[in-house]
Amino acid sequence: MFTTSMKSFTIRVLVVLSTVFIFQLADAQQWCGTMENVYRKMQQDPAVQLRYQNLLDTLSEQYMNAPARSTNAVTDIIYIPVVFHIIHNGKAVGTGENISDAQIQTQIDAMNLHYNFLDPNIANVPAPFQSAVANCHIKFCLAKFDPQGNPTTGIERLQFSQATWNTQDDIDNTLKPATIWDHTKYLNIWSVKMGGDLTSQGILAYATLPYIANATDDGVVARSNVIGTINTIAGYQLGKTITHEVGHWLGLLHTWGLGPGCGDQGDYIADTPDEDDAAYGCPTFPYISCPLTTPNGAMFMNYMDYTYDQCSSMFTNGQNDRMHFVLDGSRSAIKTAANTACFYNLDAAVASLDFPSDTICSLNFKPIVTIRNEGVIAITSGKLYFQIDGDVVQIFNWNGSIPSQGEMQITLPEQITIGGVHTLDVTFGNVNGQAADNYSGNDSKSVAFFVYDGGTAASLPLTEGFEGGIFPPTNWQVQNPNNDATWIKNSAFSGYGQSTACMSIDNFSYGINPNKKKDAIVTDAYDFTTVTYPELKFDVAYAQYSATRYDSLNLYYSFDCGSNWTKIWNQKGGELATAPDQTVMFTPSASQWKTVSVPLLNMAGQNKVTFKFENVTGWGNALYIDNINIANNPSLSVAETKREEVKIYPNPASDLVAIRIPANHPFNRAEVLNSLGEVVYAASMNDNALIFSVKNFPSGLYFVRMVGENKSQTEKFLVTQ
Repeated sequence: MFTTSMKSFTIRVLVVLSTVFIFQLADAQQWCGTMENVYRKMQQDPAVQLRYQNLLDTLSEQYMNAPARSTNAVTDIIYIPVVFHIIHNGKAVGTGENISDAQIQTQIDAMNLHYNFLDPNIANVPAPFQSAVANCHIKFCLAKFDPQGNPTTGIERLQFSQATWNTQDDIDNTLKPATIWDHTKYLNIWSVKMGGDLTSQGILAYATLPYIANATDDGVVARSNVIGTINTIAGYQLGKTITHEVGHWLGLLHTWGLGPGCGDQGDYIADTPDEDDAAYGCPTFPYISCPLTTPNGAMFMNYMDYTYDQCSSMFTNGQNDRMHFVLDGSRSAIKTAANTACFYNLDAAVASLDFPSDTICSLNFKPIVTIRNEGVIAITSGKLYFQIDGDVVQIFNWNGSIPSQGEMQITLPEQITIGGVHTLDVTFGNVNGQAADNYSGNDSKSVAFFVYDGGTAASLPLTEGFEGGIFPPTNWQVQNPNNDATWIKNSAFSGYGQSTACMSIDNFSYGINPNKKKDAIVTDAYDFTTVTYPELKFDVAYAQYSATRYDSLNLYYSFDCGSNWTKIWNQKGGELATAPDQTVMFTPSASQWKTVSVPLLNMAGQNKVTFKFENVTGWGNALYIDNINIANNPSLSVAETKREEVKIYPNPASDLVAIRIPANHPFNRAEVLNSLGEVVYAASMNDNALIFSVKNFPSGLYFVRMVGENKSQTEKFLVTQ
């Protein structure tokens, strides 16, 4: 641990070095000018040296006194109002440095992923660092009101006569003081065209550190082409340059600390490993930077390192603690500013029209609408005004509770249409009994959709043992695009149990390799509106020819009578097999069957669901299916009171899956079950993050069952390989 005198000496050395500092960049396109700006200001003003020393004292004390913990105790979202100052010299909006509103919005959206455990790359965090990944619970919003209380978009376009800004002095002493909004209430971000020294140094952006910045220069400055996720430069097209700089603004240092070297104080955060110097590009894990102190290598995927955007994906729990320490300290005023700068007091939004959204195969349907509370106070009532094709406006009175920044799906009464193209218009009004909420721009949405008459759905339960005289069963279809071997009724061989028949497909008797030909049997459409816990079961028997000659069985469902299919279960080869490999035609004995159970909880309430059993032949052996049943299974219900907020990401997944639940959750273990109900992975759930590999999981639907002493909860996710 550094002493104060040691840090004072360090500061004096840094001030001297900053006069001769030569930028030797491994990648000239990725450079943060934050620390260079600090050193420059210390050289110009002794008072800044003192403030910098006080900052290091503060970070050191927080580092020493921060509780040792591996989980994030913060659960309430902190909103930070943002204003973008777009500096240009007369170019049209969307041209050059006068970037578009859409580009700015993509930056806000990107930060809200990065600071909330939602980065699509988060599953690529190496196993040794998985437990350190933080959900910072920090969100950013474009300001809706300026410092004088006037409505704004949070985007200020300012024309200056000069085309480029060549030095940090030029920006900090001229541009910022003339344009800055109250830095205690807004995160100020300037978009500029950089030139001169800033270009030769390779600086893309820079920020001010807390405790050092003053009222005239506090915020982030960036080149226009590293803001957002469109119209950006290669390597920095995911908005992470600004995420990095905002990290500085919230008190984070670079992961390697104040300068090159192993074994130093680093960034004053315990769970960012020792790192000699910045990492560039996309290193391969492990990236050994300080071999004596970090056997797992540097945390190059940290947002506060210098790697390309596609290779960075995390803040740590310690960095999260640091940022919230700053938000409770020198930047505490901004936490309450959101209520007056970011949000209207009462603001209900029609976030989406979830159903119908494209094509439906029923003349009857129930629209599903998502209402989001964009305001400060809770929404407890409202009226949904909706109409089909501009016809009579219908009114649905709703009562409930949607907390600030929360959302809820609402199902509207059943509608009856005719075939063809239609439009649905929905408006949410009379919020909390008020004639109008504070913002009308998000109250309504419309959607066009196509309807055709897919016939009447069959009622449940379904019991199909293939005992009848007709095959395929009534309203079922066999799909045999190659007019060769396909699904048949097999009466020569008894089905499973007491059944006298089953259906089968011969993958054995091809003369040459059929090379993954697909044959399917498609069921009738079934009405799920009367079942709460639907489950599909079927019996299967199979033997592969060999480890290299085997077949696959896929199960899909469709809500639109087969226009689109979603895979929910898959097995192939040895995992599908119920008997040893056989080089003769396989006929199963009574003991060579297994029952597959596939929960269908997401289909409850749907009025038409169709299923498809698809055989993909690999020149293996015969496959048999019997006793296809769909029924209500109350045992699938989860005994719970209030559901915990659980995030599973990515979903669908093919490599790693990350599960995040709030701190102080009631669960002590988690189990991952396949569609057969078999536990394929289990782990303790003492922390609030769990990351595991699904590389070897077959494609299909999986369930995460979290269990505690008095509570359990089940979530689902898809694996697609």
